[in-house]
Amino acid sequence: MNLPEKKSRGFTLIELLVVIAIIAILAAMLLPALAKAKARAQQISSLNNSRQWGLANSMYVEDSNQIFPFPRYQVSSLQQQDNPLWGDVVTFYNLKIGNDVWFNVLPSYVSDKPLYVWASDPNGFASKKSIFTCPTATSQGISSEDLPFNHGYMQAAARPLFNYSMNSQGGSKLKTSTIKNPSAFVFFTEVRNRSDERPFYASAANLIDLATPHSYVTRFSARHSKGANLTFSDSHAAWFKYDYVVSDGVQNPSIGAGKDPLRTDINWTPAP
Repeated sequence: MNLPEKKSRGFTLIELLVVIAIIAILAAMLLPALAKAKARAQQISSLNNSRQWGLANSMYVEDSNQIFPFPRYQVSSLQQQDNPLWGDVVTFYNLKIGNDVWFNVLPSYVSDKPLYVWASDPNGFASKKSIFTCPTATSQGISSEDLPFNHGYMQAAARPLFNYSMNSQGGSKLKTSTIKNPSAFVFFTEVRNRSDERPFYASAANLIDLATPHSYVTRFSARHSKGANLTFSDSHAAWFKYDYVVSDGVQNPSIGAGKDPLRTDINWTPAP
């Protein structure tokens, strides 16, 4: 006896459209959560770098009679202090100038390469994972408006672009004994890498001071969920909201916008 053949039934156009619509809705619901998870992972990775800088500094001062490294090259040129070229890094190292600056002396304490070694691989310095690179800053990239010399000078092949920088208020030959509150004195900060980063409360003059090796409250970044990480001289690190670190000039009118709000738990000077 011949049995009737069963005909395979495919999806109708309406059914396919319904399935596609469901997938689109699920994707729209999941993508923001995935983006937040990625941002959180990058923030944690950057916080680990900040802690590594604190650890490196604690070991360095033990080997250096409790004296901190220099926050920048001790030269008269403001350009070489704020935006040293890769050629400067090599030349100064060979001339034994700046051998006690933070980016040359600290990395080896946590098994990373000093800046003068990275000078032979500028592209690697900007892209390869190291204690110098914040994954959020790397993923955000460089803004085209920040490329000119007079507007950020974000030229990775020309100069090292710093994601982390040392507190410029540390000065030269700073000793641990002069720090009034080690758990509150800022040793390191994540520094701004884009002029379009918001919030930003400082003056327009500070807007284009980007990726510098030393910094102050005016150059504090907001790339991690409107905040960034600070490392303190007792080696601990933590995330802070931008508007907690930088005065907006509104909540406390006596302190201008972009200034240090003088909080007891964040000291930018050794003896506030």
